[in-house]
Amino acid sequence: MELAYSNTNIYSMNKPKAKVITITSGKGGVGKSSTATNLALSLAALNKKVCVFDADASLANINILLGIQPSYTLQHLLKGEKELKDIIIDGPRGLKIVPGATGIAEYSHLSNEQKTILLTALDKLQEDFDYLIIDTAAGIGDDVLDFIKASQFSIIIITPEPTSLTDSFSLLKVLKRSSYNRTSYILVNMALDVDNSQAIYKRFESAVKKYIDVDIAYLGYVQVDETMISSVSLQCPAVLLTPDSAASHCFKTLAAELNEKIDDSPVDSFSDFWRQQGSITKAATETPSEAPNNVFINEDKNPEPPTPRTPTPAPLEFEQAVAFCIKRLSSGELTEEDSTAFFDAIAPFQPLPEKDITEPAPAPASSSVREFYKYLEHHSFPKKDIREVVSTLEQVYFEKHGESLNSLDSTTLKLFSQFSGSEEDLRYVNEQLSDNYQRLFNKPLYDVIEKTQELSSSNDFQQHEFDALLSELLSTYQQRFSTHFKTEADTHLEKASEEISTLKKQLCDINNELNSTTSLLTDKMLLIEKIQELLPKG
Repeated sequence: MELAYSNTNIYSMNKPKAKVITITSGKGGVGKSSTATNLALSLAALNKKVCVFDADASLANINILLGIQPSYTLQHLLKGEKELKDIIIDGPRGLKIVPGATGIAEYSHLSNEQKTILLTALDKLQEDFDYLIIDTAAGIGDDVLDFIKASQFSIIIITPEPTSLTDSFSLLKVLKRSSYNRTSYILVNMALDVDNSQAIYKRFESAVKKYIDVDIAYLGYVQVDETMISSVSLQCPAVLLTPDSAASHCFKTLAAELNEKIDDSPVDSFSDFWRQQGSITKAATETPSEAPNNVFINEDKNPEPPTPRTPTPAPLEFEQAVAFCIKRLSSGELTEEDSTAFFDAIAPFQPLPEKDITEPAPAPASSSVREFYKYLEHHSFPKKDIREVVSTLEQVYFEKHGESLNSLDSTTLKLFSQFSGSEEDLRYVNEQLSDNYQRLFNKPLYDVIEKTQELSSSNDFQQHEFDALLSELLSTYQQRFSTHFKTEADTHLEKASEEISTLKKQLCDINNELNSTTSLLTDKMLLIEKIQELLPKG
């Protein structure tokens, strides 16, 4: 049989572009596939090219959630019967779906030709998209672990249920045994609010750090929402079904933050992991101290845990350190001596700036604020870090003084003066402003009648445009109220029709009365004639 892919150019010369995100969980029923679908659609709404790879060998959940039925799956590709472009399904917002990833779970059993097809397909996907979302099966199977280890970014879904926390705990423990050393990002699903989600995460993080000491980080949360339940039965993802719901806002925020978080992260070849499986034998790893699997289920009973090994302190993230230092400096809690001591302590670790010998040395600073300015000026902060500093300072100012650093007018003028987006973006900003006005003052920002009259009176509004507007309004009225709009002429016509109907009835009555009179007159004439015949003649 002739294969759809040849064995030439196995190692693609093109640099991979797509960032591979694996979404998984320790157990089923936590909303893993729903999260993958809604997150993918939210990333696509950011004008990103996104492909969802359904890697759950037992359940085709992505197909169900989107209400689509694939004609071909990955098996047809591996058999050489179809090409990659033949099995990819088109979804909403330009989303692409690769259905039925059962072949990867059995990678070691594939022939060399099938491995070539699979690796070439993975390379092609990573070249053509910005994001490749992998929806794995639940649990701790080898295929799940391989997907996590092959991806640059893994998201583990947890819920408030103790079984979810326990199974995700076990997943992290198995990853630790397999020498997985990347950060796993935790997404809390079905949370009441942000505080509730962080409390759940802290509870999970505490057990993870205490017993297995792996690197995890809080990614965000999805608020519990009836939309998520109805979206499954209606086969329409929440972000499309009700874009303004609480869950949809969570996915939108999550996509934006995720896109920013990994925007500058390096991209690895996703297929290289499986290439190495054919030539590298997995090394046996030392099993860490066993952690009790019931740390969440039996938490109220306070079981005596085994003595854990001494964990290695997790390094403090740069953004956290910056935020902490700025907050302490701007709160006024530090004295000038404390601030000076702080900058003296970090100065040896910073590269010295190139100095212009013709430029006089700057005058010594006399306050912590000047020291901070000098630090920013003499140390080339990346754009991302400066943006983080500015936003943090504005937030600190707001929390301390209860008001925004900038006025509404200045903020709005600054926004529009620096606006460089598309027409669609600007229209969205206008819609947001209108919606906020409606919520604040319980009335629309614009009077529809007034604006329509103003538009129709404008010299720039041509007759054909007026006709089109009028036709559209009449059509909308017909659809909304199931009846056509009655103009003054329609009212007069209706009244005239009623008067005509009345006159017709009156005419009918007169005709009936005339016919009756005629008939009576005829009868009388006949009677007279008979009487005359009976009278004696002459």
